[in-house]
Amino acid sequence: MHTPRIIFIKGAVETLEFFSLQLAKSFEAQGFQTWFWDLKSPLGSREAFESLGGYTPSVLLTFNFIGLSGESQFQSGPCSIWEQYHVKIFCIMVDHPMYYHRLLEPDIKNLSLICIDRGHQAFVEHYYPKFRNVHFLPLAGTKLPGEPVPYAMRDIGVIFAGNYVPPENLLPHIRHMDEESKAFYFDIIHELAEYPDRPLEQELIGRLEQEFPRITREETLSCLHSMVFIDLYVRSLFRRDIICTLAEHGVPVTVIGKDWEKAGCKCPENLRLAGQQDSRTCLEYMGHAKIAVNVMPWFKDGAHDRIFNGMLQGCAVVTDSSAYLDEILCGGKDYVRFQLEQYEEISQKVDWLFQHPKEAEAIADAGQKKASLGHTWEHRANELGEIFRRDEANVPTL
Repeated sequence: MHTPRIIFIKGAVETLEFFSLQLAKSFEAQGFQTWFWDLKSPLGSREAFESLGGYTPSVLLTFNFIGLSGESQFQSGPCSIWEQYHVKIFCIMVDHPMYYHRLLEPDIKNLSLICIDRGHQAFVEHYYPKFRNVHFLPLAGTKLPGEPVPYAMRDIGVIFAGNYVPPENLLPHIRHMDEESKAFYFDIIHELAEYPDRPLEQELIGRLEQEFPRITREETLSCLHSMVFIDLYVRSLFRRDIICTLAEHGVPVTVIGKDWEKAGCKCPENLRLAGQQDSRTCLEYMGHAKIAVNVMPWFKDGAHDRIFNGMLQGCAVVTDSSAYLDEILCGGKDYVRFQLEQYEEISQKVDWLFQHPKEAEAIADAGQKKASLGHTWEHRANELGEIFRRDEANVPTL
């Protein structure tokens, strides 16, 4: 079989475009051809795509169903151009599959799914058995070129990258509901806040089956799609509490992301607001930080790119963990772990790192080595290449 051409899409979400660019560089180093469709130049992209031709088999590698959501620029009569040209599709979902229910229901030909959490993978395999090819591939990190700033010379103590979403911005998700339904949702939020080790789907499905014993598969999936509010709310709740806990214990935190001025922190003077930045700028900030704090977006068996990005930039990473992270990293050696149910302890752990700079630097060095050896986008490109080859019988010719 010929080496396939890999098609990416740019012009939608900056972070996902950044991931795509890193993957493209790595694939090109492996000998793959790569090509980008630019959403902001649909006519030019369409003409360039149709001129590719030849006998090189092509695959589309996209994120979050970009290019698969009925966008007019990808349509060709009654079908998509991917179907017309028999392009094999690999879609990486960077959130829980319940966010994509309406996109998972239709039959998209030649589609393989990639989940960044093994719990997400199990969910798809159980509730969407029509998908025969469902893979697990965690997110990865990017190391900026050049020599890192020596640990002792870094001028940022603690950094956190991520937006804050005020609760009032989420309330429109449930504005149409009656009071009983809203109370049901907030009761689940209370449970997850009290027992944050529970996987999201386990808690939501359990509560639905308890409330509606005869609920069907279709009804379950429809309800879960409407319950993304709960996921967003709980994520924002913990993110705010953890970062504000640090600030309120006297730890200055450089925060990259929008709306943190709305967090209601009791010591806002300890939040150094850098505003929303692009992916590369976030990495540059991390390259000047001693400690990178991360809060997982409720992935209980996967990983987030912030962890590996912090490690690759030479930070000592402080984060909650997951079953997957427990397999690949050693707490206390490669990173510092805290538990969401005891998140108040994070300030003590950060203080310890400041008071023990040699040990903190050793953790940063170990984390950087661990991430460099197995968790860059180059490594993920290698794994994706294996996935392509595993499915090669289903990769048609363009």
